[in-house]
Amino acid sequence: MLRSLSTFSKSTVRCMSLTSKLAAEQPSKQEVDDLFAEKPAHQQERRHAYSVNKVELVGGVALDPMFKEAKNGKPYLLFNMITNSQYKQQDGNVVEQSERHVVTVFGKQAESLSKTIKKGSRLMVQGRLHYNGGQKDAEGNRSQRNTYIIANTVQPLARPTRENPEKH
Repeated sequence: MLRSLSTFSKSTVRCMSLTSKLAAEQPSKQEVDDLFAEKPAHQQERRHAYSVNKVELVGGVALDPMFKEAKNGKPYLLFNMITNSQYKQQDGNVVEQSERHVVTVFGKQAESLSKTIKKGSRLMVQGRLHYNGGQKDAEGNRSQRNTYIIANTVQPLARPTRENPEKH
């Protein structure tokens, strides 16, 4: 047991002397300048490494969609979508909540959806958020800020079929 203690103490002393030598070394002025020097534009780091603007909704179409053409002649489709959710309050009451979302679809997908979806259709929408408004006018009043969903993918969902009890 004595032998193992003496070996341990020798290695500890060696380790301590090595750390004190490293701590005593100071970086040169050139090393410090190189470390904090500005990087060329092609090596600049991004402020934010990763960001996501993604929305996924499953709900129903509130009103019949409006098919329009933009000033550049490209088609787009506007419709309102309703999603429902519920949560339980501390007192145990269940609260149901409905949200209305304005969805915009562009291009050929807008043309095909204008023929297939109508009020009450169930859809799954994947896209991104887009904000419009919220600027101050000359009098200092802010305009209303609107949130839109620009859809990348719109997938109609099949409604569950109800069996007719009279046919059985």
